[in-house]
Amino acid sequence: MLRNVLKDKIADYLRKSKINSLLNLGNDFKVSFLAQGEYNVNFTVDKGEKKYVFRVNTGSQLELENQIRYEYEALKRLRVSGVTPNVYYVDDTKNYFDYGILVMEFLEGRPLEYDKDLAKAARIFSSIHSINLERVDTSNFIVEENIFSDRIDEAKRLLKDYLKSPEVDKGLKEFFIKFLQWAEDNRHKEKYFKENKWHVINNTEVNSHNFIIGKEKSYLIDWEKPVISDPCQDLTQFLAETTTLWKRNYILSKEEKEEFIKEYIYGLNGLDRNIKERIYLYTPYLYLRALSWCAYAWLEYQKPDKEIKNMDTFRKIEEYLNLDFIKKLLKDYL
Repeated sequence: MLRNVLKDKIADYLRKSKINSLLNLGNDFKVSFLAQGEYNVNFTVDKGEKKYVFRVNTGSQLELENQIRYEYEALKRLRVSGVTPNVYYVDDTKNYFDYGILVMEFLEGRPLEYDKDLAKAARIFSSIHSINLERVDTSNFIVEENIFSDRIDEAKRLLKDYLKSPEVDKGLKEFFIKFLQWAEDNRHKEKYFKENKWHVINNTEVNSHNFIIGKEKSYLIDWEKPVISDPCQDLTQFLAETTTLWKRNYILSKEEKEEFIKEYIYGLNGLDRNIKERIYLYTPYLYLRALSWCAYAWLEYQKPDKEIKNMDTFRKIEEYLNLDFIKKLLKDYL
């Protein structure tokens, strides 16, 4: 497996690289596997009481040439929020690894639990969305001005091969064609976000396991594909069933959503700006993104040479690509 090959290479790299002196590692440290996603493999590096995350990037959801540099630069800008991990080192040369790598702070805690931690999550979002973008160098970030159009373009790219594949169910193909047409027909409604512009840094991957809930402080991690855009991007995704069911098999009640939004607005010193309306408008386009990605990923999992295969992820993808599930998600829109 890739992670086993990487573990030995990381240990050798840490002994020889300049990061050794930067973090004062010496030769007495331990490398352990931590977790992996679809595009990254993560390890811990233990040195006495010090602990770091060594992140190996294997691909880019944003189709960036230098994915690891993008994440590194984002984390540096986000540090002022106080709720993201500190980053210490990046190597995007690919001289030793075939992949980009970075080293960042290891944060103690557990994943978010929706029935216990909604207020903490809301405060994390409000801390990040309170960053004054006029005081931060945002030149590294992708900016999304047209969030409906961007989701449509993204879905078309993700679905390109899926809709041609003979392996795909005919009913699902018909659904995605219909959904894309609906999205096109309602694209004009994105003018609301242009006429009422509100830009913040969005994480865009806010599932429960990208939160670290600590005893004293909590954080949002995994800044692989942040963008500058309307805050409804992160809030809609956080509240959506495709997110809450992903790791926790949980569906938020109407009351829980209301309390979350109330706490979020409180963290912004009462700045509302019709956030509930923004979330309502964006919700079907969030589902277009989520379901199109599932379609794309399902097809990728059919390839025998895929480097990272997570069977829990694959089972959840198949669950989401059930037509009854999809129709229930979109009953208020389609």
